[in-house]
Parts: sequence; structure tokens; C-alpha cells
Amino acid sequence: MKLLTANRLTDGLTLWYSGSGWVEDAAEATKLSDDDADALLIEWKLRETEVVAPYLIPLTDTGNPVQREHVREFVRANGPTIGQTTDAVAKEHGRTAIFEE
Repeated sequence: MKLLTANRLTDGLTLWYSGSGWVEDAAEATKLSDDDADALLIEWKLRETEVVAPYLIPLTDTGNPVQREHVREFVRANGPTIGQTTDAVAKEHGRTAIFEE
């Protein structure tokens, strides 16, 4: 399983593929099969008109990013560890922090 993520072309904001398009909240990201994820990545790399630098995040069986990706994706999904805090980003989206083990 994988997630597809990228940054919005106009302002650099982190986006997540939801199955019906790009969303700002990582909690709405769709977990994709490996084959579907690979096909979507190719599609979005060829049409970088809305997003830039799309890439796949491999997931563990529990749905969290694999360990080598965990810290980076936690910060991308929940906000920086200084300044705007994880709690502030979670409250903005009406949820708790995600990708915690």
C-alpha cells in the first residue's frame, strides 16, 4: 500500500491524493494498491500543471509510513515541529495528529 503526495504548484502547500483529487488534509488521503499508485504517479509526473514533485510513500500494514519515511511524512502531514504546531494544524482540520504509532 502507498500514498501519493505532492506540492501545489501555486503556493507549495503539501497535498495528498484522495481518490477524487488533491486535498490539503493527509487524513483524507486514499491508501492505494501498489499498481494503482505506480500508475497515478506516472500520470501526475506527466502533467505537472497543478502539482509538482509527486512521489509515493510506502506504508506499513498498519497504514503508517515505513520507518525511514515516518518523521518526514509526520511533519508534512501535521505541520512543523516549531512555529505552527502539530496541534494547530490538527485543530485546523478538525482531527488529531496522524501517522503516529
